[in-house]
Amino acid sequence: MNQQPQLLSVDEAMAEFMHAMSDLYGDSPPAPGAPPASPAEAEASHFRLAERLLHLACPDARACTDQRCRRDRLCRHLAFVRDKREKGIATHPRRSPGAEAVRYAVWVYMNTVGVR
Repeated sequence: MNQQPQLLSVDEAMAEFMHAMSDLYGDSPPAPGAPPASPAEAEASHFRLAERLLHLACPDARACTDQRCRRDRLCRHLAFVRDKREKGIATHPRRSPGAEAVRYAVWVYMNTVGVR
């Protein structure tokens, strides 16, 4: 019998992602460029990171592991992040829409690609 792999929860995916980054970079993460000058720039940076992670997880919608992406030839995950950006509404009271987009993208990435 062919069983589907158990998906990680968002919190589990974030923990695995942070553990992988810690293994890769140690205690000191790579030095970023100039820090964002404004909250709007920081939010834009979050959305760019989310889109990069989703492109890594789903480089071609026709070959995506998610059947909905393959069927519509549009990455549903990327559409969700872009919708989050357009509406600018977060579902969590203490997270910005960009932070939610990054958490979602990490979840998709970790459940699609996983830690190798």
